[in-house]
Amino acid sequence: MQGRILNLFGRDVRALSDIFFPRQCSVCGTFLDYDQKQICGECLADMPLTYSWDYPDNFVERRIIDKGVYVEAAASLFFYRYEGFSQVIRTFKYQGNTALWRFLSAQLGDVLARCPRFSGIEAVVPVPLHPLKRYRRGFNQAEIIAAEVAKAFGVKSYPHLVRKRRYTKTQTAFGTGERTSNVRGSFKVTARMAVRLKRQGICRVLLVDDVLTTGATVAAAAEPLVKEGFKVSVATLASVEQL
Repeated sequence: MQGRILNLFGRDVRALSDIFFPRQCSVCGTFLDYDQKQICGECLADMPLTYSWDYPDNFVERRIIDKGVYVEAAASLFFYRYEGFSQVIRTFKYQGNTALWRFLSAQLGDVLARCPRFSGIEAVVPVPLHPLKRYRRGFNQAEIIAAEVAKAFGVKSYPHLVRKRRYTKTQTAFGTGERTSNVRGSFKVTARMAVRLKRQGICRVLLVDDVLTTGATVAAAAEPLVKEGFKVSVATLASVEQL
C-alpha cells in the first residue's frame, strides 16, 4: 500500500514538473508525457534497430573479425545514420546528457540479456579513453554504457581491465584503411586485474563502446583481451549501416 502511494505521488510530481519544466523527446523534440523518459513512444517504436543480436556472422561481427580478431558474438542496438537518432549520439558526447545515455544503454542491456547468443556474460568492460582525452571530455561514454549493461546481466563493470596506453587522434580524421593502423597496439590489459578475474572464474566478457564504424577501435581493444585468454563478445549502442 505504501509503495503504491509513493508511486502515485511520484507520478503527480512528474506531471506537475512537466507543466513548469516541459521535457522534450531527444529525437524529435516533441513534449514528453509524464510517464515517458528521454524519447517519446513514437520515436521508440521507430528506432532503427539492427536486430544484429539475433543472428551469427552479422555485419557487426564481420567488421571485427575481418580485422583479425575473433569474437564470440557482437551486436549494435540501432543504426547511426538516421535523422534524429544520429543526433542522439552527438547530444551526449558534446552536451553530456547522461540521463539519455543511461536510458539507451538500458535498452541495449535488456535486448542482450534476453538473447541466448550473449548468455553467460560474466563481466562488462568499456572501451577506455586515453587519460588525457578522458580529462578533456570529463567522462568516458563507454563507462556509462557498461554500467547500465552490467546491471541488465547482473554482473560488474570493470573499467580498468583494459587501458589506452597510447594517445591516438580521433578516428573521424582517418579513412577506412587508416583507422586500423591508427589504433593498432594502443590498448593493453591490466595484468593484475586479469589474473584476479581469472581466479574468480571470470572468463566471458562483454566489451562495449558507443558507435561502431569500421570496427577498428573495438577490434584493437578486444585483441589484448583475447590474447589474455578471455572469451570476448562486443556490443555498441549504434552502428554505421554502410561504410
